[in-house]
Amino acid sequence: MQRTRAVLKDRATAARLRRGFTAEHPNRVEKMARAACFSRRQFHRLMLQVLGETPGTHQRRLRLDRAAWLLLTSHTTVLDVALETGFENHETFTRAFRARFGVTPSAFRKNRATTLPPSIRVALSA
Repeated sequence: MQRTRAVLKDRATAARLRRGFTAEHPNRVEKMARAACFSRRQFHRLMLQVLGETPGTHQRRLRLDRAAWLLLTSHTTVLDVALETGFENHETFTRAFRARFGVTPSAFRKNRATTLPPSIRVALSA
């Protein structure tokens, strides 16, 4: 815990980690690490230390949260939302979405997100 605080206090390190997620291909850990000027292993270690999740898990969570937002705020099809958030097909997206939110994307949209996680509920209420 002490080392996590030290990393967060170091603004340069935090900025470099953020830069990794704005890389040209944010779904590739190698590209994220290179954009952040870290080795792949160092980037992975720092992400685990700071966020408590791997870069891939973090990126997937962000993509699914964005997909949930799109399902609630747009009228595009589930397939279009899946493709826009970086999933290769409808089946993969539906499986990942159900694992994260407990319902299928269609049910999520139909129920108007009654099963929304607190992290997204806060963002929607702002």
